[in-house]
Amino acid sequence: MRPSVRTLLEQREETFTVSERRVVGVLLANYPSAALTSISQLAGSAGVSDPTVHRLVLKLGFEGYPEFQRALLAEVDARMNSPLSRLEASAAEPHAQDMQQAMLGSLTLAIGHTAAQASREDFEAAVSLLADPRRTVFSCGGRASSFIASWLVTLLSQMRPHACHIEPSLERGSEALADLEPGDVLVVYDYRRYQESVVQFAHAAKTLGAQVVLFTDEWRSPIASFADAVLVSLVQSASPFDTKVPALAQTESIVAALVHRLPDEAKARLKRIEALRAGRVAEDV
Repeated sequence: MRPSVRTLLEQREETFTVSERRVVGVLLANYPSAALTSISQLAGSAGVSDPTVHRLVLKLGFEGYPEFQRALLAEVDARMNSPLSRLEASAAEPHAQDMQQAMLGSLTLAIGHTAAQASREDFEAAVSLLADPRRTVFSCGGRASSFIASWLVTLLSQMRPHACHIEPSLERGSEALADLEPGDVLVVYDYRRYQESVVQFAHAAKTLGAQVVLFTDEWRSPIASFADAVLVSLVQSASPFDTKVPALAQTESIVAALVHRLPDEAKARLKRIEALRAGRVAEDV
């Protein structure tokens, strides 16, 4: 599975010439619409020649500009597809006899591709932010991802204080924004068919000084443009519904890294929690 064009542009940045980087800047500033024009129009917008754009496209692994545009159009189509449209499209397709094996196999591939394309730098940045007990962690997600945000808080609360699950809405989550201090962390899960309310909430938090950690799909939420760490996972599987299994695996990987980084703090906090659960308040707390 080929990575998204945006991912290719970001991963191969160091291989581009100065002129090619001007094209990349135009593409990323208006992604993907900037490339859905003629090669001459794109070159003109970047102030370079047509051959410069052509060389950039070849470096990305495409045979030419038409194939490059087809890849972008496929991304747009995949990004906008709803579960209903995918269900209707698959109605006439032959189905695997063993759906369990087909689904588990597709999830295994999705996790594998997610791992292969993962950014170590973004992962470490997210772990460092979440490991700092001086920062309050606010976690939220959209309609189909809020449950992962809640699970992250459940796990974080076993290791460190000041982690809470909130509703990403300017109308209903304003109390959380009122409590936010510069340097606090907002972990946000936002996947294709991105929710405008979630994007607005994350932008408001960033404006107030929050460090933003984004979990998103390969087409990337608009929040990626201002996030401090972006963790990308594949969402396609044998089901018409986008899977969150790779995102859940990423979340638990973050938690595992935190336990490794904060072993003494995690152990002490768990002992205190277990004592409280057992009613040994006077003895151990």
